[in-house]
Amino acid sequence: MVSTLEASVELSTSAALKFLEIFSTKLFELATVSPDIIQSLEIVSGEWGFIGLTFLTHYTIDGTAQVVKMELASINLLDLSLTFKVIEGDLLKVYNSFDVILKVTPHVLSGSVVNWTFEYEKPSSDTPDPNSLMEAAIQVSKDVDAYVSNLI
Repeated sequence: MVSTLEASVELSTSAALKFLEIFSTKLFELATVSPDIIQSLEIVSGEWGFIGLTFLTHYTIDGTAQVVKMELASINLLDLSLTFKVIEGDLLKVYNSFDVILKVTPHVLSGSVVNWTFEYEKPSSDTPDPNSLMEAAIQVSKDVDAYVSNLI
């Protein structure tokens, strides 16, 4: 049973590439930018910013410490999107599969929008949707937006 959860966040910065850069080549900075949610990110294999990068993230959702190992599955610089595939960790104890898609769309005049899409397979209809995780992704987006705004 494949499900999708989506959310959009308005960003004050129009530096869509800078925002995307944090999530592609500087993921390790998320622990500094949003430490209440993300405690650490470390490379398991590959290189920052390259497809196939595998990294381990320690994070906290609803007061519970969790771990996830993810792979950077795709980078599309034309539509400013990234896809991450969960390959191990706490999310796979709840879901059969889990992918995260991040897409940034610049506005013509100023600002931009980040769209988060979670695609996941529930083992049963009783399995809850990852709403708390989406709330955390939204908060991390706001933290990165503030951080990127200070860089320009």
